[in-house]
Amino acid sequence: MKHDLETMYSVKGKVIVISGGSGGIGSGFARALLDLGATVVLLDHNEESLRRVSGELAACGAPVDTQTANITDYSSVEESFAQIYHRHGRIDGLVNCAGINIVKSLADLSADEYEQIIQVNLLGTVFCSKAASKYMLNAHKGRIVNISSLAATHGKPNYTAYTASKAAVNGFTFTLATELARKGITVNAISPVLIVTDINRNQIQNDPAYFENVVNMIPAGRVSEVEDIVGLLVFLLSDSSAFLTGQNIGCDGGAQNGDVGVIKPESYSA
Repeated sequence: MKHDLETMYSVKGKVIVISGGSGGIGSGFARALLDLGATVVLLDHNEESLRRVSGELAACGAPVDTQTANITDYSSVEESFAQIYHRHGRIDGLVNCAGINIVKSLADLSADEYEQIIQVNLLGTVFCSKAASKYMLNAHKGRIVNISSLAATHGKPNYTAYTASKAAVNGFTFTLATELARKGITVNAISPVLIVTDINRNQIQNDPAYFENVVNMIPAGRVSEVEDIVGLLVFLLSDSSAFLTGQNIGCDGGAQNGDVGVIKPESYSA
């Protein structure tokens, strides 16, 4: 067997759907995958955001397909994936990137708000995976990558709904991977540490001390950027990851290995 980087880690020609595709993380993933020759479909409920992001990508020379869907409604998701399949004839990869958070204590978080977070973060992942895997099963191959979070395994105040939803995403990842492992379909999760997006920007701006504490808890000494995750994502979508499934991979600057917040940054050696 001959090995070369271009074929081992290629996503060229693959049709990849990104849920929450008009968000900061999803659109960043899209730009990288488009640069590498993939056909990317941005899936989102917000038509205006889809138009804006697709226009920005097109202006950079990377035309992208878009599809609207309410990912908390399975009938909407099923119809959207049917349309994607009809246009492209295949669905090779799914990146479940859609997610929301409302930072409140459990006492202050309404039942409706809690349910909304669970519906988007967990059920959206489940519904998109169910719809996409239908076409992957027919093809006997496919890649599903769920964007989880370090919060899934590290509890902190005011994150009860978000943490619960992402912990459930991890459990869903492990279980679906076992169901699909003999069908040529892999299912994995990536757990980043804090990425500054529209979801958390207000919290960071309103509470600089919170942001400083987060940075001090990351051994790498900074929060992550979309570009930090792209390489791992491409690998998990490529043919080279065929034997890697049911994993939750931390891409977090070492944060999952322990709380280093008690260590003064100046104590690190150069």
